[in-house]
Amino acid sequence: MDEIDWKIIQNLRMNSRISNSELGRRLNLSEGAIRKRIKILQEKNIIKQFTIVSKNDGIEAIVFVRIDPKKSQYLKDYFIRRFEEIYEFSGRFDIAIHFHCKSIEELNEKVDGLREIEGIRNTDTLIRMS
Repeated sequence: MDEIDWKIIQNLRMNSRISNSELGRRLNLSEGAIRKRIKILQEKNIIKQFTIVSKNDGIEAIVFVRIDPKKSQYLKDYFIRRFEEIYEFSGRFDIAIHFHCKSIEELNEKVDGLREIEGIRNTDTLIRMS
């Protein structure tokens, strides 16, 4: 990945709907060159998906999860299949799950559901304030 690829990714992070023509104008490249580079970045799995960020009128939270090391791989696989945004950490907690919920009650239900899973040792929930 070179500097141009990095600039393409940065622009796409700011606006994934930007046209190849506009991106080419910004980076002084042709539309075809941009299209080809994006295709290669996708083939190399550097760009995994194009997505949107929407206004969330509900509750947004990060739930940190500590898991039993004996169940580690099983639970990681389970979380990957079940949740869109998960992050693996080293340290006090093993996994963080990003939740978007309509209400605090829905968030509580989801966290309670996590706590019932065999192999979950502890959770800690941080609710986004702003």
